[in-house]
Amino acid sequence: MPGLSSADRRGLIRGTERGTRLAVAVVGAVLAVLVGVVALLRLGWPLVSLSYDLPFLVHRGGTPGNLCIVYMDQADGESLARAPHADLLDRLGEGGARAAVYDLLFDRPSPKEPGEDPEAELAAVDAAFAAAIRRFRGVGPGGEALPGAAERSVILAAGRKSFERLGVAGEQLIMPIDPLLEAADFNFGLVAYEDEKFTARRITTGTPDEPSLSWKAAQLVNPALDEGRRLEDRWVNFAGPPPNPADTGIVPPIPSVRASNVISGGFNPEFFRGKIVVIGGEPGIVGEALGKDLFATPFHRAFAGGRLPLMSGVELQANMIANLAQENWLTRSGRNFDLLLVIVAGLGLGVAFALLRPLRAGIVSLVVVVVMICAGVLAVRFAGTWFPWSVVAFAQVPAALVWGSGAHFYVERFFRIKLSEEQKAIREAFARYLSPQMLDQLTEKGFEMKLGGERLRAGLVFTDLENFTAMCERVDDPEWVVNTLNGYFERTTEQIFKHDGVIMDFVGDAIFAAWGVPVADPEAPRKAIRAAWDLLQSAKLNIRGEELRTRVGVHFAEVVAGNVGSHRHVDYALVGDGVNLASRLEGLNKLLGTSILLSEEARQELDGEFAVRRVGRFRVKGRKEATGIYELVGPSRDGDPPWAGAYHEALEALEGNDPDRAAELFRAVDASRREGDGPSRFILDAIDRGEDLRDGVVSLTVK
Repeated sequence: MPGLSSADRRGLIRGTERGTRLAVAVVGAVLAVLVGVVALLRLGWPLVSLSYDLPFLVHRGGTPGNLCIVYMDQADGESLARAPHADLLDRLGEGGARAAVYDLLFDRPSPKEPGEDPEAELAAVDAAFAAAIRRFRGVGPGGEALPGAAERSVILAAGRKSFERLGVAGEQLIMPIDPLLEAADFNFGLVAYEDEKFTARRITTGTPDEPSLSWKAAQLVNPALDEGRRLEDRWVNFAGPPPNPADTGIVPPIPSVRASNVISGGFNPEFFRGKIVVIGGEPGIVGEALGKDLFATPFHRAFAGGRLPLMSGVELQANMIANLAQENWLTRSGRNFDLLLVIVAGLGLGVAFALLRPLRAGIVSLVVVVVMICAGVLAVRFAGTWFPWSVVAFAQVPAALVWGSGAHFYVERFFRIKLSEEQKAIREAFARYLSPQMLDQLTEKGFEMKLGGERLRAGLVFTDLENFTAMCERVDDPEWVVNTLNGYFERTTEQIFKHDGVIMDFVGDAIFAAWGVPVADPEAPRKAIRAAWDLLQSAKLNIRGEELRTRVGVHFAEVVAGNVGSHRHVDYALVGDGVNLASRLEGLNKLLGTSILLSEEARQELDGEFAVRRVGRFRVKGRKEATGIYELVGPSRDGDPPWAGAYHEALEALEGNDPDRAAELFRAVDASRREGDGPSRFILDAIDRGEDLRDGVVSLTVK
């Protein structure tokens, strides 16, 4: 640094170092926030679900006192024997059970045994089962109440299966056979459980049309359950892990007994008095089909040793019934809370770890992880709520720690050893991000960073990819999307630089570019519009066979161009109302179904090079005055499209405060175009909603 004393050079280095550390802190905060936001997406579910799973290392949902399980333990070939059910129900009735809830499907009749009357309507075993159901319920063959008999309930299981007919997908119920269903007074509930990879976490309460088995059973204990809120999101508050047959000394949280012991009289029937008895198959009693009725739980994630058996479907049903009956299920924090959590945590962690030395940052990270774990356990235990604390503890903390420690080491090395040697490398790196004009100007001025700016007339362009965010959610390969997006930016950057533009900013999949800055250019608006047309023709993005088009907004206005910020950190930026309007024009494409929209000021600079159609006058959000907006149709040599005249006539009717005539003409324009006309449909919708379109001005309430 010629011309500077040693003290001045040291002062400059220290000032630059402070600015760099601040930049590192900002980047670290942004990185930590992005890591948290991405983790909240579907891709991050394995991490998010840890927040629900891990508290069950120490938390239990309480022991339900009015439930028990009976495991059917007799097989008949490859299915459970149906004959024991009649005797079982009689024993349960003698014991004073309150209800029998079957987590078993009886969708097929039992085959008749040799010697049975072939003309009999039912096999003897089904007839006996149906009669036992009626006896348990305290009714006779015709459904009449038996004198002195207690009224009890039998709830049978119904399933669901998907089908596709003539290209239309749907679902249908798998119902119990009619004799059993009639005997149970048509009392049934759905048992289909859907969750990721047979891992049970959510409470299933059925479909909008049919309640689940657990909901029907819980209503017997808690009739106050609100049917109108049945489909709300609820999470299982497990009473405990599934019982391990090898640990005979541990009492399971939900008591259970084998059906053979009950039928043989080897079990005290008083055990069932006043209880809801959930009946299902003993795990592993028959083949693979029944074996699939086994579920992993949070306990299997927490106890990774592999010695814990899977939870049977009937035990899962009992847990859900208990939660619903006692209303002690778990709830999940709302989406807004989750987002606020990762933003606040990301900002704090990113800044703190970038400023702290690595050793102190490591200690702080351990403290944060412990605090988040404790907060997650306490929230489940005392508030019945779980929130995605694992995203903070196991994603944002490591990301911020690695970035902060690495950046701290680099800054120390750079400013203590390598500053003078890497000045050339810095300029070469800048050339990749700044336009040639901007780099030359900064070089000529010696990288002058004074605050302030000058007024210039500039062409302003904002671009965005249509449906990019929705596409990213469907594509489960973020690295592939980023590589594809980088190729897209290569093409867009080439088009912008080809027309002497300056890229001001990349924001996600969007670009902000300008013409006429930092050096004034009388051709700025025309170059901006030419670049917009070339971007539409060549800058498309293909993701998994779906082509995403570029949407562009163009405005020509006076802005202040210069260095904006503080004495410690500045950015070269454009400031002015015109920047906001250009951004609004790009966003308006989405509402109108168009690709390139121009402001009145930009349209006046066309000089006949392109054909446009006047879309109308819009009052965009944040502006009091209405703005004339035009759609760039194509080069003027192609002429005006045939429907343009009718559209302009419709606009004149609208501006003449004749909405009925305008609506008629807009419908004609929409019908005349093969894919319809977006602006016509947009204004028609506004007319149909009865919006105030006085003098043809459309007021927008969204950006």
